[in-house]
Amino acid sequence: MCSCILGVFIFQGYWIYNAYHVRLQDFNRDINDALRTAVQNKQFGDVHRLFARAIPAERGAVIGRPRMINLQTDTRWSDSGMVAQGVTVTRVIQADKGRLHLRLFTGDSIKRVYSDSLSKDISDMLMANKYYNSRMSVKSLDSVYGRELASRGITTAYELDSINMTPEVLDAINTGKPDPLQSFVIPFNPFSEYAVRARFSSPLRHILQQMLGTLLGSAALLLLTVGCFIYMLRTILQQKKLSEVKNDFINNMTHELKTPIATVSAAVEAMQNFNALNDTKKTQSYLAISRQELQRLSDLVEKVLHIAAEEKENFELNYETTDINDLVSSIVANHRLKAAKNVDFSYTVLSDPLVVADRTHLANAINNLVDNAIKYSGDPAVVHIQIAKEAQHLKVTVKDNGIGIPYSYQESIFEKFFRVPNGNLHNVKGFGLGLSYVKKIAEMHGGAVRVKSLPEKGSEFTLEIPLG
Repeated sequence: MCSCILGVFIFQGYWIYNAYHVRLQDFNRDINDALRTAVQNKQFGDVHRLFARAIPAERGAVIGRPRMINLQTDTRWSDSGMVAQGVTVTRVIQADKGRLHLRLFTGDSIKRVYSDSLSKDISDMLMANKYYNSRMSVKSLDSVYGRELASRGITTAYELDSINMTPEVLDAINTGKPDPLQSFVIPFNPFSEYAVRARFSSPLRHILQQMLGTLLGSAALLLLTVGCFIYMLRTILQQKKLSEVKNDFINNMTHELKTPIATVSAAVEAMQNFNALNDTKKTQSYLAISRQELQRLSDLVEKVLHIAAEEKENFELNYETTDINDLVSSIVANHRLKAAKNVDFSYTVLSDPLVVADRTHLANAINNLVDNAIKYSGDPAVVHIQIAKEAQHLKVTVKDNGIGIPYSYQESIFEKFFRVPNGNLHNVKGFGLGLSYVKKIAEMHGGAVRVKSLPEKGSEFTLEIPLG
């Protein structure tokens, strides 16, 4: 699965890399097209301004009246042609003492005379005579080029460089490997050695803006893939943990149920086969053992029923006024009787012992804390119970001198079925349910349970619930 995720990342990275280079090529194409268009627009703009007066579109008669513009040239050029039915136009361009004279003669009256073909011829003639060698400037081209770039959505900073080179050198430069951050060298006209080139700063921002949708989509896809992978991995680990907990629970439950059954069976067998019924003392002893084990079996079944009730989460607390001193003393007295080891109990009492809580569930929660304190302590066990009312809260603290709990497990001990790992051996039998029940009851009362513990130094559990 990790290899699959890595492959997706590599593929996405390769795809984005190729997409970036395609956009970079498009950027280079756009800046070249924009520069060519800007040079042409500047040429035709200047031609239009120069000859607008010489080639008018007029209404009415234009008879024998010449229009003139003076240019520096030595060229003679003339032609004549029919531009409309019944209309003859004669055009003459000739040199006269270093000055260019353009004359347009028409014969009959006309409504409109278009000068498109004449403008083209004049533009060709001007370029052929290198008219722009001295007139076209980089500064005047810059504004035209800027508008062309803006129309293509390009805002990257650039500089225009003017270059003088022969046509051979120009061809060699333009046929070499293109630089994506530079345009081709564009001549001002095909016969001129005067050319221009644009150099750009990094177009990364421009390209990223164009690829924004692609990048966001790719990032979302990757995040979704990683999120699904993490969720799946987490689910697998949780299922594995639940499977281990389930197996541990089944093993513990089987052992706990088997022990009282085996003890009762042995007692009954002794009374049947070894004439124990004739000995009243032995009979009473075996019956007492059987009763104790059956009570233990009943407690186990009761715990399982509590688990089922918790899973349904349909029980409600029955709040009532409870004497906390009486409740704690009853728990202590009960454990004094049934403890299988010596236990040194000490506890405090309140001058105002009345609290409002669910007596049964609160007693069970405190009983679980005391039971754990005894089970996980040595012999003799030392258990101290402190009761206090602080800041509108009831605090019941159970402290022992037991084996303690490593810090890394102190958050997990309140999870259902969790038991502190001790290899495959658990010297103290249990189901990992007591503390999860304590936490649930505390939270249902609107309180909490906390633990302080150090290995081999004992543990201190504090159950806190609000008063009233």
